[in-house]
Amino acid sequence: MVDVADGVLVPGDMGDWCADTERAGGALVLSLDELPETLDWAHLIGSGVARGGFVACPV
Repeated sequence: MVDVADGVLVPGDMGDWCADTERAGGALVLSLDELPETLDWAHLIGSGVARGGFVACPV
């Protein structure tokens, strides 16, 4: 799990991620073969490089 919420690419804290995901109602989950040095969201989502999508939290 990688946390990019503050614009910095760092390993995230799972507890914080779970709490944020619950508040948001879900999370965008992507699977990549390798993590690029710079995250270009448009490229990752639109180019077929990543697999995944929005995963809703159960209510």
